[in-house]
Amino acid sequence: MNKHYLTAISTAALVAGALGAAPAVAQVTPDAGADQVAPNEITVTARKRNETAQTVADPISVVTAAKIANSDLRTLQDAVRLTPNLVVLDGLYPGYKTVSFRGFTTLGRDGEFPFATVVDGVVQPGQMFFQQELVNVSQIEILRGPQGTLYGGGAIAGAINIVTRKPTNDYTGSVTAQYLNGDEKRVLASVSGPIIRDKLFFTAGATAYKGDGLIKNLANPINADFGKGVTSRGSLLFTPTEDISVALSASTSDSRQGGLWLAPIPDADFKDAVGQPSENQAGVVRTKLRSYSLKSDFAFSDFATLTAITAYSRGRERTTADGDFTAADLFTQTVHFVDETWSQELRLTSTGTGAFKWNVGGYYQDESRDYQSSYGAVGGIPGLNDNLRQYETYALFGQASYELTDRLELTGGFRYDWEKQSYLDRLSKLILKQKFSEPQGKASISYKWTRDLFTYATYSRGYRKGGFNPSSQAESLLIYKPETADNFEVGFKSNFGDNLATLNGAAFYTDFKGQQFSTSRVLEGDGIFTAISNIGKTRVMGAEAELSVRPMQGLSISGSLGYSDVTIKSFVPENPGQYRNNVIPQIYRFTAQAGLDYEAPLSDSATLVFHGDVSHRGNVYWDVQNELETGPKTFFNAKISLQSGPWSISAIGRNLSNERTPMAVGPHALGTTSLASYNTPRQYGVEVGMKF
Repeated sequence: MNKHYLTAISTAALVAGALGAAPAVAQVTPDAGADQVAPNEITVTARKRNETAQTVADPISVVTAAKIANSDLRTLQDAVRLTPNLVVLDGLYPGYKTVSFRGFTTLGRDGEFPFATVVDGVVQPGQMFFQQELVNVSQIEILRGPQGTLYGGGAIAGAINIVTRKPTNDYTGSVTAQYLNGDEKRVLASVSGPIIRDKLFFTAGATAYKGDGLIKNLANPINADFGKGVTSRGSLLFTPTEDISVALSASTSDSRQGGLWLAPIPDADFKDAVGQPSENQAGVVRTKLRSYSLKSDFAFSDFATLTAITAYSRGRERTTADGDFTAADLFTQTVHFVDETWSQELRLTSTGTGAFKWNVGGYYQDESRDYQSSYGAVGGIPGLNDNLRQYETYALFGQASYELTDRLELTGGFRYDWEKQSYLDRLSKLILKQKFSEPQGKASISYKWTRDLFTYATYSRGYRKGGFNPSSQAESLLIYKPETADNFEVGFKSNFGDNLATLNGAAFYTDFKGQQFSTSRVLEGDGIFTAISNIGKTRVMGAEAELSVRPMQGLSISGSLGYSDVTIKSFVPENPGQYRNNVIPQIYRFTAQAGLDYEAPLSDSATLVFHGDVSHRGNVYWDVQNELETGPKTFFNAKISLQSGPWSISAIGRNLSNERTPMAVGPHALGTTSLASYNTPRQYGVEVGMKF
């Protein structure tokens, strides 16, 4: 088998070769109950203004506070599991994700995420911050398709907008505790209320967990997926007048988890095998995340609101792990990674009720990534990496919509980004620099045929910034360029029977140029060489549909389908015809999901609440040759609760079908097999909660 190119899910996880050359407890909120809100009654802010979900000319899925409370959604990864054409896996550890999103995927630690993650208007940098747990979250909005006009180069596939719970003049709070198999214990507490009525408010929440894990390491008494951690989120909201509001927010996360484990799998057995780690050295990932923001809004009569957002974040990961992935004490590896980011956004958004609506703004971000790693024989002199990458971004953007009639609306947007990047190898003293600028745009037309039928057609252009390959052994691959995607989309949104049913659908075509692609090559005697390079041309054709039915009070049934046909049309410049019409690795071409929520009153004070969901993924390839394949998988989750007054008791089941599937795959530097890590098996437990 030709093994020259393989997808490398994680540069850090497979660093052995390259160098050898919790989640939170579901919230109990005041509006927890069956998710009976019709989509055309849900207000979303993902496009930086208040709109109803059914009048946004983009596919958008909304996860409400009720869904978060009833479905045991602990993390963003849980929250997006019912979204068509979107799959997020833990990768080699929870802070490092493998993503399949409409033909886009992740690119190792050094590459950019294919979508923007936004918390209360603040774009979160890097992959580490995606792992934060759902504390005090009110709503999650998932937009599909390029959203670069408003969110920049990190939103080439879409954007996930997280809205946290806003405090009021009433004191509210909740406490929940869980116990699950694997001796996993979890607790979440939150409280909110006024400090000075009508003027100064606060929210505060924290979650903590500790568990032994469920994936046994055959050569070590510590399970591969053990973990413990604490996450907190708090904010102060000051409203001195009706026209001024100032919000100061902070979030922290500290964890120590198992990770960076891999099991060798013979290629001939890959499709049906489930590898089990057998490593004498347990992989340990220590993570420390800090994020702070100050958001100020100043309203100018009925004209516009001026918004200023200043944000700072710092994420640090320290990893130690086995280097040979066997029970023998041969090789060891370490990774130390720090991501530090400052950003500033200034935006003016119209507030009038007329036909013309607009916003304009500017954005600045300064990010540094400090990376050190080592790999070598135990007791020997290790090979080292030590580099610093810096990214400075400036952007101007604007978006406007105009209602030609009460049914017909035109929307247009434009953004221009300028970026400067530098790379310093502290060991070789090599310095690399590159600059690039990129326009992004959006144009759409929408028409309301009736109160219950809305259609749209959209063109949008997104890009993902270029970067450096810090461990590259080939001079031609030290730098990779930005990728661009031109997306053409048509869709509809509809309601039936006075909101008893909602059906939305979309079809899209995406044309990539210079798509970024992570490849790795086994070099005999040197290990694995990993690099991000640009593919000449890739094409994606796809469609998706979402259905929600509310046949009776207390009952909600939902389902979705997604399909993405992702094929290579021109490979890397030195081999443009190679792998033509092959499927891009890590992309799930077919997804199907269904969920059921039911709330049944048992008495005046007691209610039974049930949630169940199933998600199906089609086959996926892990190498560009399309020889390493995982077949279709189906996952079930459920939660049933008895609520009485402020108290609740619940039974929880996660991955009840006990499906096992790879999360990260790469070549083995010390053999002819492949390496893979796998998801967590079935988990179940109980939860007790109280709200006040």
